[in-house]
Amino acid sequence: MELKEAVKTLPKQPGIYLMKNSQGMVIYVGKAKNLKARVSQYFQNSKSHSQRIAEMIQQIDNFEYITVDTELEAFLLECKTIKELRPPYNKLLKNYLNYKYIKLDISKAYPIPEIVTGKKGDGALYFGPFTSQSSVENAVLFLKDHFGIRKCNGRSVRNTPSGCLNLQLGTCSGPCTGKDVQEQYARQIGKIVSLLQGKDQEPVRLLKSKMLTAAERLEFEKAAACREQLKGIRHVLYKQKIIKISAYGRNIIAAEKYGDNAVKLFFIKGNRLLQKEVILLAECSTAVLEEKLKKLSAACFKNHKGLESTLSQEEIDEAHIIYTYLKKSSNGIIRANIPASRIETLNYGRISGMIMEQHNSR
Repeated sequence: MELKEAVKTLPKQPGIYLMKNSQGMVIYVGKAKNLKARVSQYFQNSKSHSQRIAEMIQQIDNFEYITVDTELEAFLLECKTIKELRPPYNKLLKNYLNYKYIKLDISKAYPIPEIVTGKKGDGALYFGPFTSQSSVENAVLFLKDHFGIRKCNGRSVRNTPSGCLNLQLGTCSGPCTGKDVQEQYARQIGKIVSLLQGKDQEPVRLLKSKMLTAAERLEFEKAAACREQLKGIRHVLYKQKIIKISAYGRNIIAAEKYGDNAVKLFFIKGNRLLQKEVILLAECSTAVLEEKLKKLSAACFKNHKGLESTLSQEEIDEAHIIYTYLKKSSNGIIRANIPASRIETLNYGRISGMIMEQHNSR
């Protein structure tokens, strides 16, 4: 059967599809709210396809599909399948190879914040992953300027007795002069670590003040540079906060519409789907649903304590991707975070109320 004909037989249900080449290798995995509509797009003459997708389409010999109940379930299955099969044309969970990290090799006498595309087990400190190259570049520029960190990446730090231009501008502590500033330099590196760990926000406040002062003095170029650095460091600090939360195995309840009279509940910890449960809302009051949520949460999350300690960096990245997806307001998913300390005492009435309100509004 030709591919276009095979597409016509696909169901209009949520699910995932696995594109295979002539050797039977899975080269791409995708998800769909409507499998028939989504997969048919690949076989239409379209100029909207990226070069990567157009190249992939040329290699498709056949495909398989798996149906599920909801779009969220398709997304979670897509994550799991990509992780297991590593299709060459997928980027969803392979993006961690292309993410940007800020690296600090504290074993060096005068370390500098570097932007790298992967983590190594070399004893260095890594912060990230981050998705925005420009934001990370602006953040690193701010770190170097504000904390007086050397910028002479490619040359010795002891070959310019008179100092460099950055020293004269006051944005470098001058290790290249040959003077012993290692202790002072180490203190500044410690302050960078403290900032990136979210322990000290004062440098960000100072940068904002510097930007506003420059604008008041009509120094627009300086103000614009500060604004870009401010956006960059805020992006980095926000992502660090989200990543930290992901690394601790955040407990999440997600609820998605299932048919006309039901909801499907997903109990997620970090990157792991612990349990799925279908609740018929026609047979539920808000109070009954609240009690079910409380009992299910206690059964799921209390029995899976300690999972966060086993998460690898890749699993943390995966948890971050899942959390980002759940935050999207456009997907119609109701999401609630369940603090580990409040699994049994949390007011689940708010969550059940949101679910019933969404159901009754349809």
